Amino acid sequence: MLKTKIVDSIPFVSAILIILLTLYGLDFFKPEAQKRQYKAKKLRVFVERIKQRDTQLFAYSQGEVKPKQQADLRSQVEGLVVFVSPSLVVGGRVVKGQTLLQLDKRDYLLDVVQREAKVAQANQQLEKVKAQANVAELELANLGRKNANDLARWRPQLEHAEAELKAAKALLEISRLKLERTNITSPFTGVVRSESINIGQQVSRNSVIATVYANDVMEVALSLNGKDLKLLEMPIDFYQEQYEQGIPVVLSTELGDQITEWEGRIMRTSGQFDTRTRTLGVIAEIYQSKNQNSILPGLFVNARIKGVSVSNASTLPRTSVHPNNKVWYVDEEQTLQVTQVELIHRDNHSVVVKGLKNNIQIVTSALVAPVPGVSVRTLKSQPNNLTEEKTEKPKRKRKKKDAEA
Repeated sequence: MLKTKIVDSIPFVSAILIILLTLYGLDFFKPEAQKRQYKAKKLRVFVERIKQRDTQLFAYSQGEVKPKQQADLRSQVEGLVVFVSPSLVVGGRVVKGQTLLQLDKRDYLLDVVQREAKVAQANQQLEKVKAQANVAELELANLGRKNANDLARWRPQLEHAEAELKAAKALLEISRLKLERTNITSPFTGVVRSESINIGQQVSRNSVIATVYANDVMEVALSLNGKDLKLLEMPIDFYQEQYEQGIPVVLSTELGDQITEWEGRIMRTSGQFDTRTRTLGVIAEIYQSKNQNSILPGLFVNARIKGVSVSNASTLPRTSVHPNNKVWYVDEEQTLQVTQVELIHRDNHSVVVKGLKNNIQIVTSALVAPVPGVSVRTLKSQPNNLTEEKTEKPKRKRKKKDAEA
C-alpha cells in the first residue's frame, strides 16, 4: 500500500523538480542589465554679462507745465466798451503795451476839463493871496511893527491858498489817470488764456476782462524725496536767480507717436516739504528761446534730472537683485554662486550697484530654491524664445504622424 502511494507521487515530485531546475537555470543564465552612469541635468539660467563703468545717475519726477507769469486783466474804471483788439481772443498773441480794450472816454475828458478849471482858479487865488501878503508886509514895515503875528502877515492865508492849489492839481491828476485807464493794455508779451468781453458791453470797476500769460518762460513743479536730493547733492534751501547756475533737467512727453523733449533748469525749491507725501517741491524753468520746440501750459511732462556720477559701478536689471542685496552669478566653472552687493541707486528699470567683478555673468532668470555650487547651463536668449521652441516641437511630431498615416 505504501509502495503504491510512493510510486504514484513520483510524477508529481518530478514535475516540481523540473520546474525548480528550470527557474534556477533561467535565473543563472539571464543576461545582465547594462549599468548606465546617471548624469544630473544642469539647471538652465538666463544670464547677462555685466561690465564696470562710470555711471551717470538720474533722478526722475513728473509735473504739469504752468506759466511763470500770468495776470487777470481788470478794469480800474467803469464805462462802455467801444473797442476790442482782434488779438483779444483765446489763444491770441499779444505784445507788451498793446491796447486790448478801450472804454468810452467822453465822461473822463469832461472831468479833466473841470479839474483844469479848478486848478486855474486855485492858482489865481494863490496869486491874489501872495499880493495881499506883500501889501501887508509893506504896511507893517511902514508902521514899524516888527513883531506882528503871522495872521497880520497873511501867512496862514498864503499856506491855505498853496494847499488849495495842490489839492486841485491832485484831483486833476486823478482825472487824467482815470482817462488813461480807459485804455487797457497787455502787461507783457504772451498769450490770451481766456476772455469775457464784447463791444457795447458795460464794464464795472474791478471786473475781470481777460487772463494773459507770458510765454517766454514756463515752470514745472516737481517732487523729490530724500534719496533724490542726495543723488542730486541739492540742499533743501536751494535757490538761484541766474538761469545758467540752475541744475539741468530734461523734460519730455509723448505727443502722438513722438517723444518731444525740452531742456530746463531747476532754479529753486518750494521752501517747504509736503506734509502728506514727505517730498520737497522744486521748480524748474524752461526758456522758450533755448528750445527748438514750443511748450504750452497744461502739458504733463516727465523730468529727468542729472545727478552725480559713480565710478566702477555696475548696472543690473531689477529682477537680478534679490532680498538683502544678494546677486546670483555664474563663475568661470559654470557653477551658480551668490554674492552681496552695495546698492547705489534704484529706478523703475535698473539697479546701480558696486562690489561686482568686471565682465561677470549675472543671473537674470527667476530661481527656485537655488543652491551655491550647482552646475548650470547659461542661456543668452530671451525666455520667450525658449517657450517658442517648446511649442514648435509638438507641431513637428504631428506632421510626422500625419505623414505615417
